[in-house]
Amino acid sequence: MTLSRQSLEILLDLIEIKVSALQIQDRDDARELNKLRKCRQELLVEQVEGNAKRTERLLMSAPFRERSFRRTTYSR
Repeated sequence: MTLSRQSLEILLDLIEIKVSALQIQDRDDARELNKLRKCRQELLVEQVEGNAKRTERLLMSAPFRERSFRRTTYSR
C-alpha cells in the first residue's frame, strides 16, 4: 500500500500527539507506547523510501539536457 506524503505526515503527527498525551501507568500502556513507536518508525521508513523512489523516478524520466545561458548586457 502506498501512502501520499501528506498522509504519512498526518499519521506521524497523530502518533506524536498520542505519544505525548500517553501517561504510562501499567503494562498495557507501556505496550501501547512501544506499538506507537514501532508504527512511527515504520512510517518514517516508508516516507524515506517514498522520497527515494520519487527522486529515482525524476532522475530516470527525463534525459539530461544542457541549458543554454544567454548573456545579457546592459548599456547605460
